[in-house]
Amino acid sequence: MGENFAFFLPIMMASFGFMFLLLWSSRVRAAGYWSAAFFCIAGGFAVPAGYAAFPSVLWSLLADMLFATGFLLFSEALLQRWRPRWLAGTRLAIWGGSILLCWAAIVRGNLQLELVASDFGCFLLIGVPLVAGKDHLARWPDRVLFGAAFLVALDNLARGSTVPLTLTSGADFSSSQYAFLMQALACVFGLFLALAALCANVIDLLARYQREAWIDPLSGLLNRRGLDAALAKLPGSAVPDGSVIVCDIDHFKAVNDAFGHAQGDQVIAALAALLHRAAPQGAIVARLGGEEFLLFLPGMNAAQAAHVANDVRESFAEDVSAELALDRRLTASFGLSTVQRGDASIDEAIRRADEALYDAKARGRNRLSVRRALASSDLAAIGMGRAING
Repeated sequence: MGENFAFFLPIMMASFGFMFLLLWSSRVRAAGYWSAAFFCIAGGFAVPAGYAAFPSVLWSLLADMLFATGFLLFSEALLQRWRPRWLAGTRLAIWGGSILLCWAAIVRGNLQLELVASDFGCFLLIGVPLVAGKDHLARWPDRVLFGAAFLVALDNLARGSTVPLTLTSGADFSSSQYAFLMQALACVFGLFLALAALCANVIDLLARYQREAWIDPLSGLLNRRGLDAALAKLPGSAVPDGSVIVCDIDHFKAVNDAFGHAQGDQVIAALAALLHRAAPQGAIVARLGGEEFLLFLPGMNAAQAAHVANDVRESFAEDVSAELALDRRLTASFGLSTVQRGDASIDEAIRRADEALYDAKARGRNRLSVRRALASSDLAAIGMGRAING
C-alpha cells in the first residue's frame, strides 16, 4: 500500500477511539472497551512510523502486543452485550500465549511464525464472543455487529492461514502482499466493525434515554409519558378493551409528616412493588405522580379487575407497615372502571376510575369503588360488598 494510505489507518482507528470515548463519557460502559480497543489498533498500525525513525525489533513486539490487546478489548466489548466477562481467564490466556509466541518468533527471526501467532491469537480472541453471541441476535443491531465481528475473525483466520503464500522467506514485510492485504482488509472490515459498534452503542444510548424519560425512578414504573406511549402501542382498536384501576395511598401527607420523606418514598415503592407483582402479563402499571398509581388490565372485565384491586389493597394494609417497621397501619383507596363501547378514548375510562377513587375516599377510604361498567352478572360474581366497600 502507499505510504499515504498506511498513514490513514492509524488516523481512522484513533478517530473511532475518540468517538467511543465520547459515548463512554455518557455512561455507555461498553463504549469504553471499544474506545481502548481502537486506540490500541491505531497504535499497532502506527508502529511502522516509529520503526522507520528508530529501527529495533522491540517495535515488532510492541505492535504484536497492541494488536493482541486491541482484540482482547474487542472481545470484552462484544461480550458486554451478550455475556459479560465470559471465559475471561481463557481469553487472557489466549492473549498472553499469542504475545509469548510472537516474542519467541522475533527472537528466532521467524517473521512468518510471528504473523501466524498474532493472526490466530486475534482470531481466537474475537471468536469467543461470537460463540456467546449467536443466541442473542433478536435485535438487528446485534445481528449487524455479529456479522461485522465475524468478517474480522474470518479475515484474521484466512490471513494467518495463508502467510506462507503472502510472505515469502526473506521478503521485506512493508512491501509484501501480506502487508497490502492486512491494511486493505483492515480498512474495509475495521471500518464496518467500527460503524456497526458505533450504531449499536448509539441505539443503546437512545434507548436508555427513552427509558429514563418514560420510567419513574422511585417506583420503577412508567410515568405519565411512559403510560401514554404504552397505551398507544396496545394492539387492536383506538380504544382498547379492558379495565382501569386508579389507587392512592390514604393520608400520605401524615405518613411523610410522621416518618419523613425517605420513609414515605419507601411506602410508595412498596405499593408500586405490589402493583407490579399483581399485574398479569400485558398489563400496564404507572405512577401518575405523588402517591397515585394506575393499572390498566387489557381484556379484563370488572369482576376480574376488582379481585386484582382488592388483593393489592388487602396486601398493602396487612403487610407493608410491618415490613417497613411503622407503628401505624397503612391503607390505600381504589377506583375502578371498564372501557365502554361509546368511549372516544381510554382517557374517559381513566377519568371514571379517578372519580370512583374520590368516591372511595369520601366513603371512608381503604376500599374499592366502581364507576359504571358493572353488569349484573359481574356484581353477582364479586359481591356488592367486596367490590364497593372492600
